[in-house]
Amino acid sequence: MRIRIEEVSQTNFSDIPDPCRYCLYWQTTGAYSEEHLKPYNEREKKIWLSRVAREFGECAKIAYLEDSPAGFVQFAPAKFFPRTAEYSSGLPSKDAVFVACLYVAKKEARGKGLGTAMLEDLIGEVGRRGFKALETFARKSSAENPSGSLSLYLKYGFKVVVDKDDFPLVRLER
Repeated sequence: MRIRIEEVSQTNFSDIPDPCRYCLYWQTTGAYSEEHLKPYNEREKKIWLSRVAREFGECAKIAYLEDSPAGFVQFAPAKFFPRTAEYSSGLPSKDAVFVACLYVAKKEARGKGLGTAMLEDLIGEVGRRGFKALETFARKSSAENPSGSLSLYLKYGFKVVVDKDDFPLVRLER
């Protein structure tokens, strides 16, 4: 299986797999519904990605499996993701890059190493950019969580920082 990971750009933005291309979950607060996954949100996602790129740097990548877009990674300091304040495991640290999404959107691509490749790429990216840590809310009960499963993060050395519900805050020190 051939895996390729690319930063999101104007030329490949449309390759971001559904529903990730329209998802504004982490960029919003309060009630969340299917309306947040509609195609008209694509414009808002582009605006958000541009703003974060100006203030933080590139913050999203597409994972391709055999040249077909299948996964998506979105990351930045938690201040760019207001929904983090709603999680009972507490706010991510200010010195960490927050992984908002590490998701293999195409079901037929799951179990083929794409999630592992995306996480390894992200860990390398954070290290090259000089950040101290990487954090996320990893789900215990389902491997299909868009942030990624707890077992994947633990396999790569992440430690549970706060464990108050099904979404513990996990951290990898660099």
